Amino acid sequence: MKRILTVLCGAFLSILIIAVAVFAFRAFKGKGLDQQSKLYADSAIPAIISQWDEQALVGRASPELKVVLKKNGGLDNLFGRFHKLGRLKKYYGAVGESNISITTQNGKVITALYIAKADFQSGHAEIRIGLIKHGDNWQILNFYVNSPGFLIPGAVKAS
Repeated sequence: MKRILTVLCGAFLSILIIAVAVFAFRAFKGKGLDQQSKLYADSAIPAIISQWDEQALVGRASPELKVVLKKNGGLDNLFGRFHKLGRLKKYYGAVGESNISITTQNGKVITALYIAKADFQSGHAEIRIGLIKHGDNWQILNFYVNSPGFLIPGAVKAS
């Protein structure tokens, strides 16, 4: 009985040490990833929304997003709607964080999610951007724009 308790205690201690090591690694590595991903988000979002430039999004799109865009027939309708907000007046910066997940199917996957607020000629919008890191490069995994003007037909008018 004493031997079983010793083995169980050793196993528990080993798991605890591994958990602490993983937590410490993620905390240390996570700060750097948060800084990298925020810089990327704060450069990508204004590049896309300042002129509603489809190519600025496509050029930064991940392979996963490109598959979705191809299936859905591109961005013409979506960016046509975004253009109704008009030119960017003020960008308030992105808020969010990165995340590391490890699965048996995909291995290690590093993603980030940021939300930014911006004012346009025809109203306010919230931009939500999902990022994924492939190798050393961040890429856009998804991109959403939400504005109160989209909810009311005809409320958003180009100036």
